[in-house]
Amino acid sequence: MFNAISFYVGFVYLVSWLQTADGMPPARALEINSLSMAMLLPVMIATAFLTDRIGRKPVLLLACILGFIGAVPLFLLLNQASALSAQLGQIGLVVIVGLFGAAQPSIMVEAAPLPVRCTAVALGYNITFGVIGGITPLAATWLVDRTGEEIAPAFLIMGAAAITFVTLLWFRETYRSPFIGSDAAALYART
Repeated sequence: MFNAISFYVGFVYLVSWLQTADGMPPARALEINSLSMAMLLPVMIATAFLTDRIGRKPVLLLACILGFIGAVPLFLLLNQASALSAQLGQIGLVVIVGLFGAAQPSIMVEAAPLPVRCTAVALGYNITFGVIGGITPLAATWLVDRTGEEIAPAFLIMGAAAITFVTLLWFRETYRSPFIGSDAAALYART
C-alpha cells in the first residue's frame, strides 16, 4: 500500500499538482519529474545492496518512518514557487520510494510459500498498484478540493506509511535464511 500510494502521488499525480498548486509550466513539471525518476534507479540499486547487508525489514520500516514524518515537510518544500524547491522535494520522495521499492520485492518473495509464490506475489503487487495506486490521484485531488489544503496529498502518504509500518511488524526477517525452493535450501536441509 505504501509503495503504491507514495509512487503514484510522487510521480503520477505530482506533475499536475505542480502545475495547479505552484503554477509551474507543464514542460518544467515534466522535467522535474523525469529527472527524479532517473534518480530513482540508482537509489534502488544502492538500497538493494543495503538490504543484503542489514535485511529487508529495517529498510522497509525506515522508509515508512521517513514517509510518515517527511511527507508534510516535503510537500511544503514542493509547494514553493521555485523549481529548485520542487526538485528537492521530489528528490526527498525519490529517496523514500526508492528505499521501499527496492526492498519490497525481496520480502514479498521470501514471505510467499513456494507452491503459490508467483501467483501470490503477482496478485498482491499488481492488484495493490492497480487498485490502490490507480485511485490515488483521484483521492489526492479530492482531498485537496475537500480540505482546501494544497499539501493534503501528504496525508495519503502518511496514512499508507502508518498502515504499512504496522503490517511490516508481522513479517519476519529472512534475508539470512536459505531461500525456500533454491538449491541452497535443499543443501541446507540435507546437512
